[in-house]
Amino acid sequence: MRVLVYTPFFAAALLVAWYLYEPLNPPGREPAQPLTSQAAPAVSQPPVRSLPAPPAPLAASQRGTEVDGSLEVDPSGNLVITEQLRHLFDYFYTTVGEVSFEEASDAIRLHLRAHLQQPALGQALDLLEDYIEYKTALVELEQAFPVVADIQSLRSRNDAVQRLRASLFSAEAHQAFFAAQEVFDNFTLERLAILHDENIPGADKAAMIEDLREAMPEEMQDLLVPQIHQVLTEQTQALQAAGAHAGEIRELRMSLVGPEATGRLESLDAQRQRWQQRVADFTSERQAILDQPGLAEMDRRRAIEELATQRFAPNERLRLTALLEQSTAEEPDRL
Repeated sequence: MRVLVYTPFFAAALLVAWYLYEPLNPPGREPAQPLTSQAAPAVSQPPVRSLPAPPAPLAASQRGTEVDGSLEVDPSGNLVITEQLRHLFDYFYTTVGEVSFEEASDAIRLHLRAHLQQPALGQALDLLEDYIEYKTALVELEQAFPVVADIQSLRSRNDAVQRLRASLFSAEAHQAFFAAQEVFDNFTLERLAILHDENIPGADKAAMIEDLREAMPEEMQDLLVPQIHQVLTEQTQALQAAGAHAGEIRELRMSLVGPEATGRLESLDAQRQRWQQRVADFTSERQAILDQPGLAEMDRRRAIEELATQRFAPNERLRLTALLEQSTAEEPDRL
């Protein structure tokens, strides 16, 4: 049985290779029909109506979860194609392996029929068939473009994937489903090319990457930022879990967000560390007051309040109190 896997983002700075791997093995399917109705441009449409997706897990791994993604229609009843629709498709396809691909596809169709009416229903079903065809074609593409580490091969594969999407989806669906991912993929290829160019001094690479990002049109940067932050968070957590030193984390940040943003992040780190040290010092002295024998309860409370007033501003004391109540829920004393 083949397994469905989703296309991950490019690897972050410390990875040498980039993976865009979406193997899938859907069985035979009926030919996809083109969308018969497209949503009107957003600028000319009143606000769309969001249709909540109820929890309807197909496999054990999704019990207790909510359906990811959402369905939207415009006031005329036409489907509004958004990235959320792709998330909905992918939510069901993550169960492949626990269930068959046919069962996952049927679950999507049932979900669409339960929550959409015509013409949006027909448009969504047609788009699902296009998505199945796309995932099927990726299997053949993977055979022609195996996962490799050199930049030129990655560029060739990236171009082939984007051409495949353009050939199977309408311009509207292509933009809605893949715009953010393609902006990030293209940026990451250029970033990797800079990182692995031995002719560029190491000290210049972070600034060049920052210039690369800032040279993009503003709307492209808006699409890029969430993906960069996601990769930065995931890779930072992975480095910290592996016991990486500060220099490795700084290198990752520099390669993803450039020197200015790295400086801001380091300032936030320093502020966070100072705060944690202040809280630790206060907690230690507070505990000494609580452990002091023969001290009346009222005097103990007064001493803790005076200590907090000396060490923290009023707005900080609110945050401190919340932290203490969370970490020592059994402690009756309140600041």
